[in-house]
Amino acid sequence: MALVGFTDSESTTFESFFRLAARRPPEYRVQADVADAQLLIVNADNMQALHLVRQARLPGQVLLVGHSDGGTGWPLQRKPVKLVSVLGLLDALVGVRIGDAAARAPAARRLDATEFPPTRVMVRRPAAPTAAESARAARPGVMGLSDFGGLEELPGASSAPRAATARASKSTRGKTPAALPELPRNDLLLVAESLVEGRILHKRFKKYGLTIDWSREAPQALALLQANTYRVVVIDRLNGQPDAYQICRGAKQRKLADGQSPVVIMFAPTAGSMDRIKAGLAGSDAYLPRAVNEADLYKVLARHRLVSMKDFQPTNIGF
Repeated sequence: MALVGFTDSESTTFESFFRLAARRPPEYRVQADVADAQLLIVNADNMQALHLVRQARLPGQVLLVGHSDGGTGWPLQRKPVKLVSVLGLLDALVGVRIGDAAARAPAARRLDATEFPPTRVMVRRPAAPTAAESARAARPGVMGLSDFGGLEELPGASSAPRAATARASKSTRGKTPAALPELPRNDLLLVAESLVEGRILHKRFKKYGLTIDWSREAPQALALLQANTYRVVVIDRLNGQPDAYQICRGAKQRKLADGQSPVVIMFAPTAGSMDRIKAGLAGSDAYLPRAVNEADLYKVLARHRLVSMKDFQPTNIGF
C-alpha cells in the first residue's frame, strides 16, 4: 500500500495506525514506491497528486481521502478522517468480508470489545513484469515514465559515461584528482526519491523547455554532478545520507563555463523558517514549498535567467 499526496505528519499518522492494526489480518504495510502497490490512498485535496494518479496506469486500487472525489468515481473517505472507517473501506476494496471470516471461527468464541474481527489474509496475486518494469531494472536510480500515460519518457544515463567514470576513478587512484571532462548532458538535474513527487516536479519543469536528468538516489546525484555540468539543480526531500543540504553544497562547488555555480532550487512539504535558514547556509538559491503556484515558480526561474520574462509583446495603442 502507498500513500500519495499527504504531508509528512499525515503520512506518519497513517503509518502508525496501520502498524497498530497489523495484528488483525489482512496486514496493510506502507511502502514508498507506488508502481507495484496493491492499494493507493490518495489525498483528494491535493489536485496535482489526484491528477497524476488519475492519468497513471497503475495496478493498485485507489481510495481517496478528502472532501471530493474530483469526478473520478473512486471510493472516498471524507474528512475529518476516521481511521477505522479507512480500514473498513480498504477491506472492502480487497474483497475481505467480515461475515465469511466470522463464520469460519469457532461458534463458542466471542470477540472481546477491543479486538478486531478475524478476516482472511489478503494474498498478493503474482504478475509478470511489464516492459516498463524491466526497463527500470536495467537502469537503477534513473527513472522512466513510459508506464504513465500522457507523460514523456525521461532521459536515462547511458552506460558509456558510467564506464568512463569508473575507468577514470581507477586510473587516478592515489593521484591528485584532475577535472573530469564535461559530457553533453541535460539542462537540469532533478534529485527526488519519491516517485510521485518526482514525476510532478519533472512535469512542472519540463513545460519550460528544460531537458532533465532525474536521479532517485543521492549518491548517484553526487556522481552526476561530478561528471556533468547542469544549469540548474532541483532537490526534493531526501532521506538518509547524503541529505538534501549536502547535495546542495556539492552542486554549488561546481562551476559553469561562465564561472558561475548552478542554480539550486530546493523543495519541501512546508517551507519553515528554520529549514529555509539551513537551505540558505547550504547555498540554495530558492527554497520553495511543493504547493508553490506557477506564477511564483516562473518568477524564480526568470530571476536566474532560466526562462524569459518577455513573453508578452508591447501593446499597440495607436489608432
